Amino acid sequence: MAWSDPFPAEPLKVMLLGGDGGYSGVPRHLGHLVEAGRGLVRFIVVSDVDRGGYGFLRRGPVRHLQLRGLATGGALLWHLTALRALERLILRERPALVWAHARMAVILLRLLLLRGRLPGIEIAVTYHGLPFGPGHRRLWSALSLRFERHALARGPAQTLIFLSEGARQAHARAVGPGICARHRCLVLPNCSTLGAAPRFKDRPERRRILVVARPGWQKNLARAFRIFAALPGHYRLSLCGEGTDSPPVRHLARRLLGPAAVRRVDFLGALGALGEEMARADAFLLTSRYEGMPIAALEAFEAGLPLALADLPGTRDILDVHPHACALSPREDPAEDALRLLALAEGFCREAPRRQAEIRQAWQRHFAPLPWETRMRRLLFALLPVPQAPPARRGPARVLRFPPSAAGRAERAAPRAEPPGRSGPAPPG
Repeated sequence: MAWSDPFPAEPLKVMLLGGDGGYSGVPRHLGHLVEAGRGLVRFIVVSDVDRGGYGFLRRGPVRHLQLRGLATGGALLWHLTALRALERLILRERPALVWAHARMAVILLRLLLLRGRLPGIEIAVTYHGLPFGPGHRRLWSALSLRFERHALARGPAQTLIFLSEGARQAHARAVGPGICARHRCLVLPNCSTLGAAPRFKDRPERRRILVVARPGWQKNLARAFRIFAALPGHYRLSLCGEGTDSPPVRHLARRLLGPAAVRRVDFLGALGALGEEMARADAFLLTSRYEGMPIAALEAFEAGLPLALADLPGTRDILDVHPHACALSPREDPAEDALRLLALAEGFCREAPRRQAEIRQAWQRHFAPLPWETRMRRLLFALLPVPQAPPARRGPARVLRFPPSAAGRAERAAPRAEPPGRSGPAPPG
């Protein structure tokens, strides 16, 4: 290969570890990653049994392997079986890089690393939300933090990738700067690829709030229902996401809203694409207890919708740059949250075409896919092992720089020759 080429002529093999096979942010992020690296590396995507989230892989050359036990919350026997199967798979395929993106995949991978079973393989982890800290159940948070410290203190050097600068700082405070110094820590936000912006249609007799979630502790659907209960009667709620049409969710809504208001809720369940619902909505609501950087919120941003988001480290980069967004109250006051959402939606609808254009322009500056793909290719270059240049061709050390995050944080860079504990990406070759 020519030493000026960023990737070798023979593409290296990269194994991406996902988790649950349903529709969620991790499969969409992996879809963006695969598209950015197309033709540069050979991807193998590993996930739990596909339930639609990884359907995009059926139409391309990327291999998709399914291992039951990679989704969080399954039976212990499944996880143990997945651990042994994952070890065999990695040793058989011998990828240049194993890159984990889902919580259980990270746990299983780190168990293998602590046992010294994967020598000579580059390891990267992307945190789609920290597994500990505010918003998590207290016991699970404490156990997750203890395992995180142990794995990073005793395991081999890894590249740790965060979706926001706030998440990186929170992780360093919790785990400890001494432990983090053993590893390379980077920040690369998400992007969105919804497509053409839906045309807004004003419906003054009816307003529609869009929530994309799933049952469970994280998404806090009870808070969304309490906020909706405090809105005027001409508002409707569109509830999308796997399991949002299930009997337990309907029962929760009926209990919190009552028989009259629950008739204004559309329980839509899992949707492969959100464009049509974005076009029908007047505002987007997110009530999660914790997030990395929610792709559904970025898609609503791309669609030109106003956003009402829980005030979290994973949403602040979005709130900072969105021209028509608001943070929900820190005390989860449904009346206060409903007033904020009401002012946001009504203000948007009064000048919808102009405000939609302003929102789209802000999204284009910060979360458009083409700049993100450039940064992702640079990141792949930094993560993959490359041959050393001949001595005669050596020059000043190059530094690979990532543009600032959406909130305008400072760049971070470090030369490859330095130990992996230095924050910032290493330079190519």
